[in-house]
Amino acid sequence: MLINDENSIKKHIRQGDFASLYFVYGDESYLSSFYANQLASSITDTSGMSFNYYYFDSETVTFDSVYEACESLPMMSDRVCVFIKDFPFLKTTADELKQYTEYLPSIPSTTTLIFLMATTEVDEKQNSKWKTVLDSMNRNGVIFCLSKRSDSQVADLLVRSAGKRNTSISKETADYFISVVGNEMTVLLNEFDKLCAFSGGNEITREMVDEISIRSVEASVFDLTTAINNGKADRAFEILSELIKNKTEHTMIIGTIAFGYVDIYRAKTAAANRANTRDVVSAFPSYKGKTFRLDKAAGSARNLSMEQVKELISAVAEADIKIKSFSMNNNVILEELIAKLIHIAGGKR
Repeated sequence: MLINDENSIKKHIRQGDFASLYFVYGDESYLSSFYANQLASSITDTSGMSFNYYYFDSETVTFDSVYEACESLPMMSDRVCVFIKDFPFLKTTADELKQYTEYLPSIPSTTTLIFLMATTEVDEKQNSKWKTVLDSMNRNGVIFCLSKRSDSQVADLLVRSAGKRNTSISKETADYFISVVGNEMTVLLNEFDKLCAFSGGNEITREMVDEISIRSVEASVFDLTTAINNGKADRAFEILSELIKNKTEHTMIIGTIAFGYVDIYRAKTAAANRANTRDVVSAFPSYKGKTFRLDKAAGSARNLSMEQVKELISAVAEADIKIKSFSMNNNVILEELIAKLIHIAGGKR
């Protein structure tokens, strides 16, 4: 049985009618880990003091150890919980995988076996072995598939979380915080803990976000684009140097720069047609919860002609082709691109 929405997963765990097998995965490792651990702690004591909880990871797991744990009887409890994090399915031989899949229907009714894929990507289109695994899990147990929450959902979570910590944050500031830090939940919540402590019980502001939060790659590249558009060459090359130093993927830098100029193009086109931010969001739903990007783009668009914007996008596309097609030094390509963008953006000045 497949369950792929959070409300249904919460309800399933709350009801307490546990299956003997669970497979938990998704494209948000924080949520996968959160619900797998919540499931385990709902079954038995997972503090390390329990005789009914067995934990394995990719380095310690063997079939014999899992079999022995699953076959053990619960002591002063209704169930035994066997928890395996990041089982190395792709490294198993066909015979080893068969050994596991053939055992799954035989798991005792007093045992729950949980497979958590916390840092392992599950993609049956990339590797047929995953199809075998998922089919077996679906036949014999329950699959929890967790997708990333939307930025709007994460912002709502931050607003509620701030209230529980005797501070507050507006939805708009929460949106801005996500744009600065990124939406990878583990990093985001760690940064939010710091931000709440820093606020000292006062309302969290954009200025606080800028002062205390570590900027994501996307936010740094948007800062780079802003520096380019404002003709601040020293600042632009300083940001680029920092991104390269942190070994940021060159294609990611170029891709994010491209998104920035696409934002400017859309903002400029909207202004020319007397459309507002709401009209742009309606046409491009991906901007929902990110209207500050359009506001920022609109500011830059006022200083650039449409011809310049087209030249800027063309220069980025040309650099992208070079990086993907030529055996050149990618750092040099990026440096040349930044210099060219500064020259184009400065044409009107």
